Amino acid sequence: MKIPIFTGPTGVGKSSFAVKFAKRVDGEIVSVDSMQIHKYMDIGTAKIKEKEKNGIPHYMLDIITPDEEFDVKKFQKMALKIVNEILNRGKRPILVGGSGLYVDAIKYGIFEGPSKNEAIRSSLERIEEESPGALRKILKKVDPMAYNKFSEKDKIRAIRALEIYILTGEPISKLWNRRKRDDRFVLFVLNIEREKLYDKINKRVEKMFEEGLVEEVENLLKMGFSKTLPSMNSIGYKEVVKYLNGEMTYEGCIEEIKKQTRRFAKRQITWFKKYKDAIWLDLSESEEKLFEEILKKLNWGD
Repeated sequence: MKIPIFTGPTGVGKSSFAVKFAKRVDGEIVSVDSMQIHKYMDIGTAKIKEKEKNGIPHYMLDIITPDEEFDVKKFQKMALKIVNEILNRGKRPILVGGSGLYVDAIKYGIFEGPSKNEAIRSSLERIEEESPGALRKILKKVDPMAYNKFSEKDKIRAIRALEIYILTGEPISKLWNRRKRDDRFVLFVLNIEREKLYDKINKRVEKMFEEGLVEEVENLLKMGFSKTLPSMNSIGYKEVVKYLNGEMTYEGCIEEIKKQTRRFAKRQITWFKKYKDAIWLDLSESEEKLFEEILKKLNWGD
């Protein structure tokens, strides 16, 4: 049975589209979002509200606290288990989310790399602290493919790539080719005209503040979640922390989140363009027409 993955840039309207589709086909939704897995982080992650679910079961939301470690391997294992459980109940699983690495893990699999080595990671961290940009230069020499794929700001992935090279003697890009893809899954990239997308993003950020984003961040800090946590360093949360610390104005905070979210959406679109087998859908078209196209591609009928 073919299974859809609805992905696309942040703010495009994936969640509401998926709920309507699930309602039509008797489906259940599995989130493919690396931020919405966190409890207590609802507004800043644009997590779907209970009333918006329209009775459709949702999975992989609120599964860990903001300070718990979670990686793509854990996500893949949990998500695929849920997918199979949904199938066993005679329902149709529908995966929804814009986290590229998670989408990769489901559709294309992950390679079994060596476990983390804290000593190597600490050494690499020190090298980067002493000479900013050094890890990128090293990565360019040992693995040009990974160098070109990772952005300059992606220090975590650069460290992992170098860690694997040190431990195995092989570039991480070579190991990527050993992944086992799962052809049950069909990728649909939901998108709209760039100007309309940016307008939706700007309005959504304003709505987040109206709904209490500042209070949400204050509560997280009161609960003891450090501002240095990776989860708290995500877009929306880190800017509000700066506002609370007096490092930017309220208006400046809102504008900065809008800007960073637009940039993130642009990076997501670039990422999704690498999926040669993805089917791109323009959400400005009628939902009925899009649903018919999806059902045809999945060979589900109706």
